[in-house]
Amino acid sequence: MKIGILGTGIVGRTLASKFASEGNDVMIGTRSVNDTMAKVKPDGMGNPPFKEWQKQNQKVKLGTFTDAVKFGELILLATFGDVTKNAIELAGKENFKSKVVVDTTNPLDFSKGVPPRFSVTLDNSLGEQIQNYIPDAKVVKAFNSIGAHIMPNPKREEGDPDFFLAGNDEAAKKQISEIVTKWGWKSVTDLGDISQAFWLEALAMIWINYGFKYNSWSQAFKLLKK
Repeated sequence: MKIGILGTGIVGRTLASKFASEGNDVMIGTRSVNDTMAKVKPDGMGNPPFKEWQKQNQKVKLGTFTDAVKFGELILLATFGDVTKNAIELAGKENFKSKVVVDTTNPLDFSKGVPPRFSVTLDNSLGEQIQNYIPDAKVVKAFNSIGAHIMPNPKREEGDPDFFLAGNDEAAKKQISEIVTKWGWKSVTDLGDISQAFWLEALAMIWINYGFKYNSWSQAFKLLKK
């Protein structure tokens, strides 16, 4: 399968590496290839420059946002939430038509420092905004309330977390469920249509606030059910 990922940060890199390790063709999209490859310092999260990471992940291609979306059969949005719609615009909204688009983003406002504030309201989640922005795409909200290192490797000493998702297209959600089940996720919880993205984004705020308060990012959620 061809995978297109928007965003060169830790989430995009982690998912790219996992998909590539399974034999998929992967391209990460960025605003400017030249600018991304010219960076020599770690990013704000302490991750090494992209060109250093790519030396260890040579199968992963780098292109523009447009390149990545045209390339991919499955698209993952892994940008900062506040620039996601702009990234989609730069990629060309028409290039998302009929494709499954996994939205991993969160609506965070860092203008007053950390922890960030929640920047959306009920019935106006970022996931819903994205689906409305690219109505011909099949948007699935997923991966937004777990750390990047847990995404491809969910097994924890403390137990098995749940993988949560939401979206309007049943076949798209089934596809993502099958992918993560192969990665070791034992429980996938479908919360419903894309309106439920609000609650997944709100759930992420618990994970984020806990992380900043205790400087811990290995927490994950488990829904206890019969």
